[in-house]
Amino acid sequence: MGTWGTGISSNDVYEDVNYEFFELYNQGLEVSEITAKIISENQDLINSPEDQNNFWITIAKGQWECKELDSKILERIRRIVESEKDIELWRELDASQSDLKKRQKVLVAFLAKIQTKKKNARKRVKKKFRDSIFEKGDCLVFHLKNGLYCGAFVLESEKNTEFGLNLIAITDIKTKSKPLISEFEKANVHFSLEQQITKKFKPTAQIFWYHAQFYKKAETEFEVIGQLKVTQSYNPEKDYQRFSNWDNMSHYLQKYYDDIEANKCDGNLKLKKLRKKYWL
Repeated sequence: MGTWGTGISSNDVYEDVNYEFFELYNQGLEVSEITAKIISENQDLINSPEDQNNFWITIAKGQWECKELDSKILERIRRIVESEKDIELWRELDASQSDLKKRQKVLVAFLAKIQTKKKNARKRVKKKFRDSIFEKGDCLVFHLKNGLYCGAFVLESEKNTEFGLNLIAITDIKTKSKPLISEFEKANVHFSLEQQITKKFKPTAQIFWYHAQFYKKAETEFEVIGQLKVTQSYNPEKDYQRFSNWDNMSHYLQKYYDDIEANKCDGNLKLKKLRKKYWL
């Protein structure tokens, strides 16, 4: 059970189920359809003693937001709260006495809230679709504070998607004058030492997805100096599932080159290897 607080929304189940609920709601599905679909697809949560309460609380919250709280769902929440079933679970998971009191107070307030009809149903939000900022194959250059040019390469670009993502690899290009396309053809991907789940540090390729909607807020100025062909395809759901801010490219390299001896690490990946699709 991924929980970081006593609040209704302070757990992984709420985040995942609530997101799915309103994704479907904004697509135009009826609340009853959404509920049936989510219940059908989340039997593992429903059958989990640690997750089931948060699951039903999230469903109730979603229905209430849409002014369509099902009486059976409301009754289920009433049983969870009044029986203190959820509090007993928290106690078994060694929650502090302070957190137990806070959680019970939150649950009682939540039950009182959903027993009162919401004045207005939540409005459906029409999803906005975006194109990525840069084209697949674009060779990007930008300045560091010391005037040096650095390079980044666009491995993928999305069209007409929710986030308009670009997959971009930071390269080892560092020049006093504007780089040439030929330098991108022989460039390597930049590596940095990053701490893993095991707490060990491992050289990691600096390849991230960047959101189109945040580009206008970036202070870094990027210039496209040309293009190289990319035959490989990348998907944010399975490839390089890491996301970053546009300004992080220059901030990261500035910090790296300010103390290169301390930051240097092993890592060897030719950019051209990422551009080409290899057949077995």
